[in-house]
Amino acid sequence: MNYTLRFTPTAMMDLAEIKFFIAKGNPTMADEFFWVLWEEVQSLKVMPNRCPLAPEAEKKGAEIRHHSYKNYRILFVIKNEQVRILRIVHGARVNIVIGDT
Repeated sequence: MNYTLRFTPTAMMDLAEIKFFIAKGNPTMADEFFWVLWEEVQSLKVMPNRCPLAPEAEKKGAEIRHHSYKNYRILFVIKNEQVRILRIVHGARVNIVIGDT
């Protein structure tokens, strides 16, 4: 079964900021990395339950899961047949603000 992906506005902003940050040093690498990261997000359409619960899940009281790619974490929830992408953040970040799940 394939799930539908939905992005919060914050997650979309995260993607843009990641690309912008990398592009400051290497525009070509930013494009390449963006598309590979995008494919990692798209992979959540199939078996998103394979990903573990995120440490933030307990604090938020929701089943927030995370998928890692390189140094980045994709935070999401699964509701019915939909994967809602909440945030895409660098793994070194702490105290991540997560809106409504």
